[in-house]
Amino acid sequence: MQKGKSIYELLSIVDNIEGWLSNYEQFILLHLPGLIDHLSGSIVEIGSYKGKSTIALALGSLQISSKKRPIYAIDPFVVPPFRYFKENIEKHGLENMIIPIKKHSEEACDDIPDTIAAIFIDGNHDYNHVRQDIINYSPKVVQGGILLFHDYSDYFPGVCQAVEEYCNNSSFEYIALYDSLLIVRKIM
Repeated sequence: MQKGKSIYELLSIVDNIEGWLSNYEQFILLHLPGLIDHLSGSIVEIGSYKGKSTIALALGSLQISSKKRPIYAIDPFVVPPFRYFKENIEKHGLENMIIPIKKHSEEACDDIPDTIAAIFIDGNHDYNHVRQDIINYSPKVVQGGILLFHDYSDYFPGVCQAVEEYCNNSSFEYIALYDSLLIVRKIM
């Protein structure tokens, strides 16, 4: 058995990348790939910025999950430029674990596999964009799959409104809210 990095070492890596995730949120994203090992499908992220959350998911997939799934990272990478994202990915040797898709999320749906085990939605935070991400991507989420919404808080009313309108029904069940990271499961 080859020994991997400790959870503290993984958290330290993620914590040193510029971005907006609390310690709890980083912890959840690191563990998510292992928690969905029983599901088929890919792991998708909408909104990557400089790669903080992407790297958390990729490290979790590599170190904690038995499936070692790549992360599909959707972002137009306009601000900041793609090079910052790429530098962070390369610095941690995760080039083979991350598939960047340099598009807006509404243009990228056909670029990812048809089955999603987990999706982390943290792109444009206005109501219409979050709503469209849910409409476009939730049909690809497998039964039992996980949807995570970042910035589910009073500071981002568009995120809250879209999530409550589209996920507050019998197709989804609430799992938990960690700081501003809302986690729901698709049950139908």
